[in-house]
Amino acid sequence: MSDDDRMTLFFELKEKAKWSSDPEEKKAAIKELSTHGENAISELQEIMSITAYEDIRNACAEAIKSMRARGKVETNETPSTNNSNSPVHVTTTAKDQKKKKSKTKLKARERAESG
Repeated sequence: MSDDDRMTLFFELKEKAKWSSDPEEKKAAIKELSTHGENAISELQEIMSITAYEDIRNACAEAIKSMRARGKVETNETPSTNNSNSPVHVTTTAKDQKKKKSKTKLKARERAESG
């Protein structure tokens, strides 16, 4: 696959994961991105920063974590491929998670009151 084809595929999968109305389609796009290794991490991080859905953020975080784990196994086999200089921030602090949960509850309450 050429670099242009790969970039187009990454873009299409990223857009599907960000904007699809079907959560399962979003997760499928995330899963597909995760099969492309370290090169897809920036797309997954972007999806995490855009989405309002915690399950989609969690899917991205798990995909990145899984990719990192596979990368470590590959790195142990071939030390020249070590890419440890590219840090990824995929963890969310407990404080941030509480904020997100309270925002979600507030939105749900507002919807219930207005509907």
